Amino acid sequence: MNIDLARHVVRAAFRSSRELSSLLPLLKEHLDANEYQRYARAIASAIAATQLEVVNAVTADHPALEAEIEAQMSKYDRYL
Repeated sequence: MNIDLARHVVRAAFRSSRELSSLLPLLKEHLDANEYQRYARAIASAIAATQLEVVNAVTADHPALEAEIEAQMSKYDRYL
């Protein structure tokens, strides 16, 4: 995979994680505590899998991308 496509994949993975994270306040507001915990764990697991399986695979192929991601996360709190 070329570096431009790798960046696109990483951005999509981060967007997916943010989208899932954004559900948590809504779920907390509308579910009982036990049901919320079940869904919160499932969402956390999906986010972790996205990071581990997708982002780690891409950065393994493009090690320099990891520093780029970290720099942008530090500066902008997201990967642009």
